[in-house]
Amino acid sequence: MTADKFNVKSKITINSYIRFCGAKALASLLILVGLIYIALYVRDTLIRPVLGDVLVVIWLYFLLSSVLRLRARTLIFITLSIAFSVELAQYLKLPKLLGIEPGTALSTILGATFDWLDLIAYITGAVICLVIEWILHRSATVKIAH
Repeated sequence: MTADKFNVKSKITINSYIRFCGAKALASLLILVGLIYIALYVRDTLIRPVLGDVLVVIWLYFLLSSVLRLRARTLIFITLSIAFSVELAQYLKLPKLLGIEPGTALSTILGATFDWLDLIAYITGAVICLVIEWILHRSATVKIAH
């Protein structure tokens, strides 16, 4: 095999992974609006801390899937990795170590306290994403079959 043939076969461009899906971008935007509403106006012990953490994983998944052409499982793994990394940063008290002031936007995004229940909420969000993708894939398969 010549060097040219090897380069052509092994060449993977970033364009093969980048795309735009308007439907998923719109879903991401709507979820983001809901998250902002929850962050600004909801002060309780269920919706904000639990539903908010579930929704943030779903939002991040739809945001990534609106611009990345990857398998759903891969995107869910990336999404969970990001969410778990934020929680690990909270466990290590990284925002405080970096001097991030409480009450700032970055402080709100990173959160302040580690909680094992947040990890369960993130996994719940990931499972919901899997179910949504399964339903979407199934309905697309049914439409093709008819």
